[in-house]
Amino acid sequence: MRTYLILSLSLLWATVAQGQSNTDMMKAIMGGQGQVEQDNSPFKPLGFTGSYTWVINSYKGGTLDKDSPMLLRMAFDDEHMAWEPQARPNEGAMRMIFDLKNKVNYTLMTDEKGKRTGVKMKAMRITMNDADHASDEATQVVRTQETKVIDGHTCRKYTYKDEEGSGVAWIAEDVKFNAFEALGSMVGARADRWQMAPYQGMVMENAWTSADGGERVEMSTRDLVIGKVDKALFSTDGYELQDMTNLPVFGR
Repeated sequence: MRTYLILSLSLLWATVAQGQSNTDMMKAIMGGQGQVEQDNSPFKPLGFTGSYTWVINSYKGGTLDKDSPMLLRMAFDDEHMAWEPQARPNEGAMRMIFDLKNKVNYTLMTDEKGKRTGVKMKAMRITMNDADHASDEATQVVRTQETKVIDGHTCRKYTYKDEEGSGVAWIAEDVKFNAFEALGSMVGARADRWQMAPYQGMVMENAWTSADGGERVEMSTRDLVIGKVDKALFSTDGYELQDMTNLPVFGR
């Protein structure tokens, strides 16, 4: 299981900032592993409506990374996900929309002058190999009896560890949301194993440290809203779209 929940988003941030394709983005998230192909899997409603912001801080050698904190606004309903990184100074804005029902994704960009453009692409999925499956199974996850209240939610402490590092997560088990499954909806086949995560709920705080102690990533959930969402976050109105859904898919 590792820490895909927070580390994948850090990789996603770096990838979309470079304007790379969905295929490149997925390979970056999954470490370049697996076969990329068009997602033709049956549609499954996400089962959660709401929004929140993730605040992510990365450290190397005890020093806060220059791009930290990274803020990522996320919104969901049964058929959509939207991710909106906080724009950096003197840079344009970006928003990604994942249309889970129609199997298409949009990358929307607004430049410094306010011009709005976007790209429409087919949704992709990754078929992982057996070796990666074995690495997932090697992760040790422990649900402890320790709790604390974060933003009004009683959160349970979980610890996790594998050969790459270890961490602590505080999870609001009263929130009916599986972030692993939601992220898995973006990358397809990977969701099948993410759904085996040993908990359900919202990760309110998470901190991971590499095995050698040289890297640390801290994530916290802020501005959590449950049961309603701004539908405008899933809209492409006002954007000049380039439709790339007819382009061939080149897998790995």
